[in-house]
Amino acid sequence: MSAVVFTLDLEDHRPDESAELRYPAVTDDLLDDLEEWGVVGTVFVVGDVVRDQPDLVARVAARGHELGLHGATHTPLPDVGAETFRTVTAEAMDRLAQTVQTDIKGFRAPIFSLVPDSSWAPEILSELGFVYSSSVLPARNPLYGWPGAPTEPFRWPSGLIEIPSPTFGVGPATVPLLGGVYLRVAPAPLIRWAARRAPAHAWLYSHPYDFDPDEKRWLLPEVGRFGSRVMWWGREGMKQRVKSIVADTERRLIDVVDELGDIPTFQPEPAA
Repeated sequence: MSAVVFTLDLEDHRPDESAELRYPAVTDDLLDDLEEWGVVGTVFVVGDVVRDQPDLVARVAARGHELGLHGATHTPLPDVGAETFRTVTAEAMDRLAQTVQTDIKGFRAPIFSLVPDSSWAPEILSELGFVYSSSVLPARNPLYGWPGAPTEPFRWPSGLIEIPSPTFGVGPATVPLLGGVYLRVAPAPLIRWAARRAPAHAWLYSHPYDFDPDEKRWLLPEVGRFGSRVMWWGREGMKQRVKSIVADTERRLIDVVDELGDIPTFQPEPAA
């Protein structure tokens, strides 16, 4: 089995501030589990979390995990716009770097929203000093995806390295099996198959809520009633699934970047 990198998108996904604040305690419990499993990975933190929970972010760093930025807020890039993105990302990057006292090299777009309509982002990320991104889902997706984007690591014209989400399947059935809801609800034999076939650059992605079966349910308007129900499916077994894939893996995405040799440059078509 490939040494799949563990990654966590550290975000506050509550519908509003009246909902119970659960993700800090869930994350601390997960950090304990990761240490027990011998896992070190990469954690992408939303800028709002850095502002609101700096001690939590510092605890993540103290466990040896690489810290990256998951956007200034959890807003899809096309909704942010290039000029606002430049300003708020620079501020959030600096806040995160000051909190953990190290340079921030990695970026992950919220909801994999680096798509043709936001293809301006890699140049800005390079200008700000990011080394790599893991923001592209190279397949069709109900939310954000970029069908036709490379499935192997590549460079943007700006020089920024992209490590796309690993996908499995054929045509419309191509999905990121090693992440989020797919990892929670897909049949166990299918997950084991994907883990065995994972390429050398592969990573899985997760969120604090993926490990929180006791969280109160609510309706997420962007995914509807059925999609909202799915958001809670499989949480009870998530830790065991993650452990079975990444146990004893002390590999971060920046390590994957350092292992890369020559990789091609991807020049996207101009937006219509």
